Amino acid sequence: MPELFYYTLAIAGGFFLGVLNTLAGSGSAVTLPLLVFLGLSPSLANGTNRIPIILGRIAALVAFQRAGVIDWRRGLLLAIPSLAGTLLGAYLASLVQARILGVIITVTVIGTLILVLLNTRSLLRGESASHLRLIWWHYPLFFLVGVWAGFIVLDSSVFFLLLLVLAVGYDLKEANAVKALVVFLCLAVSLVIFTDKRDVDWHYGLLLTVGCLPGSWLGAVLATKEWVKVWVYRLLILAISVEIYFLVEKYFLR
Repeated sequence: MPELFYYTLAIAGGFFLGVLNTLAGSGSAVTLPLLVFLGLSPSLANGTNRIPIILGRIAALVAFQRAGVIDWRRGLLLAIPSLAGTLLGAYLASLVQARILGVIITVTVIGTLILVLLNTRSLLRGESASHLRLIWWHYPLFFLVGVWAGFIVLDSSVFFLLLLVLAVGYDLKEANAVKALVVFLCLAVSLVIFTDKRDVDWHYGLLLTVGCLPGSWLGAVLATKEWVKVWVYRLLILAISVEIYFLVEKYFLR
């Protein structure tokens, strides 16, 4: 019975991970603590959590491609500096103490919430990909977020989404599609590194994936609807706020 409970919990957590990460981000705020609850160490949870996200991105990409909203050319261009950053971030993850890592994450997430609240209109407006052009300073920004994606999955989807909307100028619908592409490539590379370091539990990773695949597909279908923009924004605010509460409680109040 306990095993069935843990399996059900992992699959349900994977489903929420898929929906949240595809629509907005911060799905790892659910699954990272869940993996630790299931008995994995923080470093093992950090590596394992990448499996369902990577496979979930495939389901999301299929749905986005069918809807015709993926800007492949710009997405692949932005993936190049992001991948370079991911390699560096995955290496740095093995050098930082858990407590320091937690404080860094907390401060970064609080900054993310402030950024979202200050840019409400830009997030809900945006432009079509046909009116956009990439500028040189976009690339170092994506490199830095790539470092974070390699360092720890948490909120990397949110940071990519914010860059695509606030810096590049996409609307939320097309930004979500490009985000899925860039996140998939970055985390696929980082998973190879974490696997080499033996920081991946494939058993729980695949259980999460069972729930994440349908969750990612559902999130992608919803994300292509014009009316969902405001709900994506609200999900961002909710997910980040809940995450801040637990991070502050864990790293500052204990």
